[in-house]
Amino acid sequence: MKTKRLVLAALVAMPGLVAVPAVSADEAACQADSDAGLRRQAEQKLVLLERLAGDSAPVQRVLDSGRSGAIAAIEDTRKAATQARLELNAGCNVSAAETAARGLRQASDAFRLVRSEEAVGEQEYRALHRRTTAYLQTLQSQPQEVRGVGAADLVGMQRQLSRAETLAIDGKYSEAGELLKPIADRLVRRLFAIFDQQTIYYEREFASPEDEYAYFVEQYQGYQLLLVQIAIERQPPYSSRERFETALHDAGTLSEEAEQLAAGGDWQSSLTAIRQALEKCEQALRLVGVSY
Repeated sequence: MKTKRLVLAALVAMPGLVAVPAVSADEAACQADSDAGLRRQAEQKLVLLERLAGDSAPVQRVLDSGRSGAIAAIEDTRKAATQARLELNAGCNVSAAETAARGLRQASDAFRLVRSEEAVGEQEYRALHRRTTAYLQTLQSQPQEVRGVGAADLVGMQRQLSRAETLAIDGKYSEAGELLKPIADRLVRRLFAIFDQQTIYYEREFASPEDEYAYFVEQYQGYQLLLVQIAIERQPPYSSRERFETALHDAGTLSEEAEQLAAGGDWQSSLTAIRQALEKCEQALRLVGVSY
């Protein structure tokens, strides 16, 4: 099936390593894949996680603190490190990357719990990290033909993001923020440039209505990622705030309707509903001052 659609892209030291045995994909209970780029990212995160989960100085401070919540978080961190290594050895790169990222968050939570005061720049860094991650995910969710950023650049951004996360875990929030600022600035400029192109037409071949529906669902998810962040940073004027909330609500309702229709095999109706959900997202963006 061929479809032609006007697209408004959304803005949208080595001691203490955790050793685990090699296992098969069945033993790891995960879905194997062949994403080499994601495997490199997962390996980078996992190496850091394994160091942190071992006998590192930050972990020792947690154990010495006697804080039950922090100690429990370290235990979860070690479990995540073990699970991520099993998944990576089994070739489940997506699962390994997600598990390693979760483990790093748990380690960060544990270290934060034993600090009596919030480190200088932590709040600002965490807000910037959320924005940068959302912008990057939004850009990656867009069709390759409209991204305007090559695969090598995306890998570089992911590597820079990982370096910032490493600095943050060590409490170096100001340095971590400085690494993220140029990435966030570039991403938001690129996303605005994409959105501000009023007429981006392209043709795309779909093997089936299911493929077409999945494609538009990915577009919808990209909008949602951006809207969550932009609603924090750029509140709509008071006069249009109610319409903004209504647009977001309607988009969610239409998306759920599309999902139910697709589950029932009514692909044409589900396509209509998901397109209408995208239009509601575009309306919400206009209400916060993003024009096209």
